[in-house]
Amino acid sequence: MRYETTRAAATQPSLTLRGRAQPLLTLELADLPETALETALQERLSRSAGFFRHAPVLLDLTALPAAAAARLPGMIEAVRRTGLVPAAFQARWPEIERAALAAGLGRMLEAEPGQDLAAPCTRRSALIIGEPVRSGQTIYAAEADLIVLHSVSPGAQLLADGCIHVYGALRGSASAGLGDDTQARIFAKIMDPERLAIAGLWLGAEEIPPEWLKRPAQLRISEGWLRFSPLP
Repeated sequence: MRYETTRAAATQPSLTLRGRAQPLLTLELADLPETALETALQERLSRSAGFFRHAPVLLDLTALPAAAAARLPGMIEAVRRTGLVPAAFQARWPEIERAALAAGLGRMLEAEPGQDLAAPCTRRSALIIGEPVRSGQTIYAAEADLIVLHSVSPGAQLLADGCIHVYGALRGSASAGLGDDTQARIFAKIMDPERLAIAGLWLGAEEIPPEWLKRPAQLRISEGWLRFSPLP
């Protein structure tokens, strides 16, 4: 009987841990009172029309002084009340790290020694979408560029670890460079989006200069800022 139990247990599927990087928003917390932090974050997120609701985030706590450790649980709860889901953290001071671990956050894993984070990742062939992208649809090109041959409706979401190309009107949201690829770009034949993002930097519709709306344009990161330019 003992042998049969052991044998049955041995046939159970095992758990698998993978080291593959996943897209994760980073939120840098300033040393603000809990109420002020929540108000500022709510104001910022109100421009995204619920895009970030329930999104897991990495809390960058490196700007917090060690003395802020006692207030950190309240700050984390303030972030949760905005609809974000704090999942992991980075910290500078041991006091902040201990407080974050006690609050249930995971420590962000560091790269293994010798790992070249600057080396370009190996990407798959581009994901090509040959029909219009409807409102409510979300399309993610993992480790690849995303090419849409038609238009993208309001309320649709395009996500890609690489670049995003839209050969019609881009009226939904587009997030390129999800793996922190600052070289990624967004191209659109008609640039009229609800939201744009590259490698964690983003713009709401109201922040896009009018001169770049409803015309062929591309978006890239230059000197730490999102910048528009015409298509060649």
